[in-house]
Amino acid sequence: MAGYTPASTNPYDRVTDIDAELGVKTSEGGIAATAAWDIGPATLTSITAWRFWNWDAANDRDYTGLPIQLIQRIPSRQDQLSQEVRIASDGEAAVSYVAGHYFFRQVLTGSPNSIFGPYGAPWLIGTVTGANATPVPANLLDGYCQTGETRFAVNSYAAFAEANWRILPRVTLTGGLRYTYESKEGDYSTQVFGGPATTSPALINARLGVVRPQTYSARDSEGSLSGRANIAWQPTDDVLLYASFARGFKSGGINMSGLPLDANNQPALATAVVEPERNTTWEAGLKSALWDGRFTLNLAAYHTTVSDFQAAVVDSSQTVALRGYLSNIPEVRVQGIEADANLRIGRLTLVGALAYGDGTYTDYPAGPCPLELQTAATAACNLTGQRLAGLPRWSETLSADYTVPVAGGALFFHADSNWRSGYFGDPSLSRFTFIEGYNLTNASIGYRREDSLGKGWEIAVFARNLLDADYIQNVTIQAGHSGLILGTPSDPRTVGVTFRLRR
Repeated sequence: MAGYTPASTNPYDRVTDIDAELGVKTSEGGIAATAAWDIGPATLTSITAWRFWNWDAANDRDYTGLPIQLIQRIPSRQDQLSQEVRIASDGEAAVSYVAGHYFFRQVLTGSPNSIFGPYGAPWLIGTVTGANATPVPANLLDGYCQTGETRFAVNSYAAFAEANWRILPRVTLTGGLRYTYESKEGDYSTQVFGGPATTSPALINARLGVVRPQTYSARDSEGSLSGRANIAWQPTDDVLLYASFARGFKSGGINMSGLPLDANNQPALATAVVEPERNTTWEAGLKSALWDGRFTLNLAAYHTTVSDFQAAVVDSSQTVALRGYLSNIPEVRVQGIEADANLRIGRLTLVGALAYGDGTYTDYPAGPCPLELQTAATAACNLTGQRLAGLPRWSETLSADYTVPVAGGALFFHADSNWRSGYFGDPSLSRFTFIEGYNLTNASIGYRREDSLGKGWEIAVFARNLLDADYIQNVTIQAGHSGLILGTPSDPRTVGVTFRLRR
């Protein structure tokens, strides 16, 4: 388009071509106070904390050397206040417990700001628009702006209690409950202005299809009871068997980056509130420490069902300007097995882990469509029964550490290898977002000298991505750009030196 040629079509050249200002301005801080009171059979603890974060980042959001979008930034301020009070039993009694209350408040304000450039229209709209194929001036979006203000606030209250009961010398029951109540409120307001004057309804609608003024407010509150139950049995001193059941809760939210549009080109207010995520998990496993602790082996199998699974999606019903937002997937299921082992042979330590995870959309009748299936009539695609995005089926880790005493200290060697199978990087399961499996190897060699208290120093030479493997870390479909998919390539082989001093 416009005779533009990307700097490279090979992501592993690790070059880019951008024309907008880049920069990050951030500051953060806070204060915390902890008080503990020993009342004999239990300890009463209070933790109070406040934190703030100011954030302002400037990026080239079209990721090209073309003047499509000149500015997009959302300067924001976040304040958090939390208070926890808990009581926990002391000693080694047959029954131990912890109980308490937790309060959390968060306020987040932002000022979204976007400005489009002289090539915005050819890239985001095209050469014609509307049912009558109205010609689109190339400068239709030049100087077109969106500004606004957002505010999000949440108050969260929780009461919790958990107890361990050793009903037999080698059998322990654990049970816990937590009730959480949250109230949220969000206000979003943006305006648009600028750009060449026009009275053509088709051109006005085309421009509004890129960004339009939106004003909405949303309120939500919910309460949820979560908890877990666990039984653990030690048939011997070296082996523990367990089985557990848990009901979990992940807070919902409010979309504060604009909403997708309904059939009347109005904000779809039903998508403003993100429902809380609830999960049910069954797990059973084994933990062991054999040969006087020189060999450990842990095994686990699990089955998790999540309702209203939260995921960032791009609305495929709007092919002029795709809109990304946080949404709920009715139900997903994840099940699998995990194993890890640790073996010490003299100065050599070997560690290995293997995991298999099967994730499936068990109920997703109206999901986003893959880009390759989108047309002007695209509304939604049935993804029920398809693979869950973001989850590799297989992953493994191997590592080795070896130490040799030298001159009052120790020379040490380390190497690790991490492999995962391929997976989809986006909920739409587009073939363009599939990330191939890859292996990453790291290594280091160094010398450390420390006393019995762990004080001393250490120097090491390290190599990250030792074999210089090329792989993609993540991919995303960009909102507002039909067909634009972004990926983050791996870092190349990196060699460096670290020095640590412990006092």
